[in-house]
Amino acid sequence: MTKSIDAITRLFRACEPNEALQPGDVRYVNCDDVRGENLVQTYVRSLRRADPAKPEVKLFAGHRGVGKTCELNRVKASLETPQSAENPYRPFRVIYMDATEKLDLNDLDLPDLLTFIASEVVTQLRAANLPGFDPVSTYLTRIWDEIRSALGKEVVLKEAGVETGFGSLALELKNRPNSRQALRRAIEMHSTGLVGAVNDMLVTANVKCRQNGCEGLVLIVDGLERLVFRTLDGGGSTHDRLFIDRSEQLAGLKAHTIYTVPISLFYSPRCAELEQTFGEHNVPVPMIRLHESDVPAIVPDAPGMLKMREMIEARCRHAQVNVADVFDDPDTGRYLCEMTGGHPRHLMMFLQAAMNAVESLPITRAAAEKGVRNYANSLLREVPDEYWPKLRAFAKPQSDMPKDEAHQKMLLLLHVFEYMNGSPWYEVNPVIRTLARFQRKGK
Repeated sequence: MTKSIDAITRLFRACEPNEALQPGDVRYVNCDDVRGENLVQTYVRSLRRADPAKPEVKLFAGHRGVGKTCELNRVKASLETPQSAENPYRPFRVIYMDATEKLDLNDLDLPDLLTFIASEVVTQLRAANLPGFDPVSTYLTRIWDEIRSALGKEVVLKEAGVETGFGSLALELKNRPNSRQALRRAIEMHSTGLVGAVNDMLVTANVKCRQNGCEGLVLIVDGLERLVFRTLDGGGSTHDRLFIDRSEQLAGLKAHTIYTVPISLFYSPRCAELEQTFGEHNVPVPMIRLHESDVPAIVPDAPGMLKMREMIEARCRHAQVNVADVFDDPDTGRYLCEMTGGHPRHLMMFLQAAMNAVESLPITRAAAEKGVRNYANSLLREVPDEYWPKLRAFAKPQSDMPKDEAHQKMLLLLHVFEYMNGSPWYEVNPVIRTLARFQRKGK
């Protein structure tokens, strides 16, 4: 990062909250020891040890902004590590796909997702250029022709060939909401065949991978945790419709697969149905612990607080800024860390908001409080009236989270945070604590 730009601008750019970091990025900080769970290690071990003939399907959840994509990048890098004296395992070929790029997460159903997966698998396997392998089989071509025929004259695709057609269809599903139901009907009519054709491709690709020095394929479908929660007519929700009602199809791909899912799904009354299909008890990526569940007071030199400080230091190094010059007082930095509740993206958001409140470094306490207050005001507008009494129950650490829709949304919308220290516990978002409405009794 060039020093010709002033220090506060360099640091502001280094703190981009929506950028998912790769493991080798100098800004990346490993937080396994203060989360309470090393999920990356667990997932990698499980996939390496699984029988290639019996694909594993895993769900990956966590609060928005907790660092799921960063952790999935670590999973991908670890699985792709070449075999060596230090690593006795053959590498996998990982197909990573981000659903946010080509799907409308305000309105998503299985046909959209199947089309997207088919498109990404075809495109990325073609780019991999596996010796002796062609992703476009006769089977896939026949299914594509049937789907295109079912579309009739209602939709004319710009790219009609099988290699690019699924990608074109996925974009139509995203960009043409008025035609979405017609498109879905056409795909749904042939969904069994589409899954079969994709699986035919995956099975063949797995064989070719093993013949060419790899252990096989792993699919990572990221971004699905952002699927909007909406109650459907007749009961259930958009989350239930995709991940529970259609779980058999999601679990039916013939390759190891990881799906990101909304954290609230693990607290649905129907979670048991989900785990019956996917076959394991899932653990969300927890927040960074700023204290222990039985000692609610935050200590400045607690491991979690030191880890948040380490994140700031890593961003400063990248921006070539002396961390001692960032805050007017060390307490200002500690205040911002404490207000995050251990949420990495919120730390970056608060830092940027505080920097926007000053002309140059250092960040003053007043600027830090203004940055937090902006978020607090948005929460005050957002939290429904009926949630406030429920939120007050989490003023102190709680060992359980009720399984109703209101509490699912509290987790999804970051009103309540989940932590892990052997067993989970739940606390209200610390910024909500600052609101006068939270502090008073009643509604």
